[in-house]
Amino acid sequence: MIHIARATQEYTDYVAKHLRKSDQCELARAGRTDFEQAVRESVRISPFAFVGLNAGVPLCVFGLLPDSVLSPRARVWMLGTPNINYTKKSFVKHCRIILEGLLDIYPVLYNAVDANYPQAIRLLQFLGATFGKTVISPTGAPFLLFEIRRKK
Repeated sequence: MIHIARATQEYTDYVAKHLRKSDQCELARAGRTDFEQAVRESVRISPFAFVGLNAGVPLCVFGLLPDSVLSPRARVWMLGTPNINYTKKSFVKHCRIILEGLLDIYPVLYNAVDANYPQAIRLLQFLGATFGKTVISPTGAPFLLFEIRRKK
C-alpha cells in the first residue's frame, strides 16, 4: 500500500541515488546534469515536499513551490524511482487523490514537462492537465507548459 510522508533527508537521498532513467533524461534536457543535486535542491527549496512510499521503499519525491505567500498558484514537480513500475495502478490512483489535496492548498498547479517524455505527459493528461505553448530549454529541448486547476 502506498503511503505519503514528509520528504526526509534519508528518503530524498534514496530517490536521488535511484532516479529512474526517464527522469534523468528530462533533467538533462532541462540542463540539469547533476541528478542527485537536482533532486536534493527540489526538496530543499519546496516548502511542501513529500515522498511516496510502498512498503517503506521510496517511489518518488514530489512537492509544491508557491509563486508567493498569497498566490493561488504553485509549481508542482515529481521525480521518481523505478519502483513506481511495480505499483503503476495504485500509484496513479494515489496521484489523483494527492492532487485533489494539493489543489485545496493552491487551486492552480503548473510547470513544464519534457515534450519527449510520453509517460509523464500521459499521467498529466490523466490528472486533468491542460497544455499550453512549447518552450525551449537552455539545451534546446522542447518542453510543454501545463496547468492543472480544481474542477468546478
